[in-house]
Amino acid sequence: MNLYKSLIRPILFLLEPETAQKFSEFALKRELIWKISKTLYEYNSELLETKLAGIHLNNPIGLAAGFDKDCQVLSSLETFGFGYLTGGTITREARLGNPKPRMLRLNSQNGLINSLGFPGGGLQSAVKRLSKLPNVSKESSKRIISISGTTEDDILHCHSAVEKFSSGIEINISSPNTAGLRIFQQPENFRSLIEHVNEKRTRPIVIKLPPFNAQLDDSQTNSILELISICVDLDVDAVTAGNTHPVLDNRLAVGNGGLSGATIFDNTLAMVKKINKEFGSKIAINACGGISTGQQTYQLLRHGATTVQLYTSMVYEGPGLIKKVKKDLVKALLLESS
Repeated sequence: MNLYKSLIRPILFLLEPETAQKFSEFALKRELIWKISKTLYEYNSELLETKLAGIHLNNPIGLAAGFDKDCQVLSSLETFGFGYLTGGTITREARLGNPKPRMLRLNSQNGLINSLGFPGGGLQSAVKRLSKLPNVSKESSKRIISISGTTEDDILHCHSAVEKFSSGIEINISSPNTAGLRIFQQPENFRSLIEHVNEKRTRPIVIKLPPFNAQLDDSQTNSILELISICVDLDVDAVTAGNTHPVLDNRLAVGNGGLSGATIFDNTLAMVKKINKEFGSKIAINACGGISTGQQTYQLLRHGATTVQLYTSMVYEGPGLIKKVKKDLVKALLLESS
């Protein structure tokens, strides 16, 4: 029996989504409980070992940015068996985010819509927490820190402050819910940002891209491919493809948000295929969007992804999902080799 789905989730889903998230964070702050229960989530296989941007991982399953925005519960999340965690997204200054309501559940689709707009405590409080965590080189679950901002100086400042606490940095230029962020989707601004990051960086960087409709050869698709081409030119280690999909919804205070969950998987797979076709082994692909099974993970890896990351599916399935995805992925890999 799945205790989370039968008992815990029904209780959490009685609450508003952000309230449920805060309740989850409260529980995850009880670190001793999760360390004791760690064996429940353990599952390892040499078949799962891989590298993302030169970072050795026990498995290719990662947690996407947004679940632990302020890096408050990374130690507990590391007990769930992820190959890597993405903490953040961290911004230089504390942000209230967009007005509420700003998060909706789509239960029939195992999905979420959010218009959060990067609420968080800011860089200073995040650094304070990160400085108390064990050194990433000693952890089996690697730690990628997501950063963002609306000016180049803000992103550079965040990068300089948190890089030493990470295995690598993910620079998020793709949130559909944050005013001003699209400035870095303009090629000249993006190139300038990466050139300046490269001047001082000592660890891998991953660029979190906006989603695009990979079935269309339109201006949006071509603009994203142009950004990836710049990434290749400037030795960016990997790209995350992609993010939540922009949607309109008048139940949200701002009238629009980002869709995540099961319905966007097909486009995630199509994006991976498109990027792999255009760039091949020139850049690693970190697939994100709608992933909830080992078979989906297998498909993505076989079509060019190096790793995957999930978030919404864990909200619906619970922390036991990671172990299940890994076991099913191993079955698919063994079947392939038989």
